[in-house]
Amino acid sequence: MTRRDLYEILGVPRTANEQQIRKAYRELARKYHPDRNPGDKQAEERFKEASYASEILLNSDKRKLYDEFGEQGLREGFNPEAFRQYQRYAQARQGTGGAGFGSLEDLLNQVGGRGGGGAGAGGGGGWGRGFQDLFGGADVSDVFGGARTRSRRRDVVSDVSIEFLDAVRGTEQELSIQMPGEAPRGVKVRIPPGVRDGGRIRLRGQGQDGGDLVLRVHVREHPFFRRDGDDLLLALPVTVGEAFHGAKVQVPTPNGPVTLRIPKHARSGNKLRLRGKGVSRGEHTGDLIAELQIVLPESESIADAVDTIEPAYTEPVRKHLVL
Repeated sequence: MTRRDLYEILGVPRTANEQQIRKAYRELARKYHPDRNPGDKQAEERFKEASYASEILLNSDKRKLYDEFGEQGLREGFNPEAFRQYQRYAQARQGTGGAGFGSLEDLLNQVGGRGGGGAGAGGGGGWGRGFQDLFGGADVSDVFGGARTRSRRRDVVSDVSIEFLDAVRGTEQELSIQMPGEAPRGVKVRIPPGVRDGGRIRLRGQGQDGGDLVLRVHVREHPFFRRDGDDLLLALPVTVGEAFHGAKVQVPTPNGPVTLRIPKHARSGNKLRLRGKGVSRGEHTGDLIAELQIVLPESESIADAVDTIEPAYTEPVRKHLVL
């Protein structure tokens, strides 16, 4: 089955930048996330499509391969330069009246390996023999990263849902996986720190017939943390007194609470950065960014205090809201 165009899946143009792709993915992920659409298979498929599309298009190397070669360029072990030579060779044959092939799938369907039989196979001096001659006698499966050999293996794709903080910190989970035609079996999976929603974890040789087990990770939303790349975002409530006088307050982080100093005369919307308290991936660690939100008491008893404060405003607070 041919997969839909990845740009079409996300609803972005082929010229879209990283920010536009991330925004489009987040909107689709919020809309179709399995936790928000329990039992809805169509929504689940749309979520998986969007996750896969964003995974490819947010990876600059994979995006270049996809833009030039389409899905075939994403095959494991794909050799771009070899395929470009194949395309030039095919075009030259078309120019002289020979048969040409438009894609890697066409090539694998038409060309046999060394010593094959039949039309276009490597053993009869036909197209396959010419292809091997062009690449120094190499088998077509060698030139294109062993695609024919791998096609006999069966990768198994499964989904795993994890908590937000488990995705940030990393974790281990024991999963029950059922391969087609086999009894369920337990698989211990190490989730690396910093895995993203929609990310994939490949377990080599854990699929069928020597293939891999590919886990698609779904990260559940957190009640107060949000993620922006490797930074964590937190809306931090503070009292009027803490904002006016300044204060030291306790702030939660994935690795335990820390003390944050709020400067005097802070305002709602001010952002304070705790460096190195975000998401760690390899040698890089993001920051935790706390956005202050001044909270008024829910009591009419502060009415006199508010009336006292009101005359202290020396200019309109919305003076900048002018078109």
